[in-house]
Amino acid sequence: MALIGVAPTADYCGADAERRLADVAWLAPRVRRHAEIMDWAMRRSPVFPVPFGTLYSNIASLTTFMRAHEATIADFFEAVADKEEWELRAVAQFDRPDILDKLACNKWPDWRELPKGARYMRLCRDRAALVDFGCAEAAAFVSDFVLELRPLTAGIRLQDVHRLPDSEGSRPIARYALLVPLSNVAAMRTRIEEIAADAARRDVTVTLSGPWPPFSFRPDLKSPQ
Repeated sequence: MALIGVAPTADYCGADAERRLADVAWLAPRVRRHAEIMDWAMRRSPVFPVPFGTLYSNIASLTTFMRAHEATIADFFEAVADKEEWELRAVAQFDRPDILDKLACNKWPDWRELPKGARYMRLCRDRAALVDFGCAEAAAFVSDFVLELRPLTAGIRLQDVHRLPDSEGSRPIARYALLVPLSNVAAMRTRIEEIAADAARRDVTVTLSGPWPPFSFRPDLKSPQ
């Protein structure tokens, strides 16, 4: 079955649609309701999540779409039954002088031998390259850690991240979607808590959020021709 909501065509089509979809006050409660319904559904059975704004012109077109993909959807339900999607994020701090000094020691073997003025000039010139080096080191650390989690998961997906620092100077390093059997969730959370201390010593913060509907693991279904 499908959980649906009936929406006026004029809300999403026509001259004013673009303005509405850019209006947070109009959009936010609708997106929140969409998320609440998916959360309600996933706690009762496997769910095939669709993005907010997925529209069908009528019940017949939705039925045609579901029948065309019935086998794929059924396989997906079987794959995600008794599992949850969790998101693992890693960010790193590179804005403090002590962190940059530690990175410089790792990247440039002669760093400690340079006079203070030479260090300052080199840091001014090569700061971007040094931060890139730190990001690569942090990403490799997180990648190795995620590999350790593989026995506790049914699937892992690397997600895109925005590389620009946030308002506090933290740089996104990596983002992973983890499909975790319910029986392994507690062990997975414990292991991530254990690694968080080691990550902090590397100036990396690891956070876990979820559970979420399994957006990252659903197949991409095309409309029938």
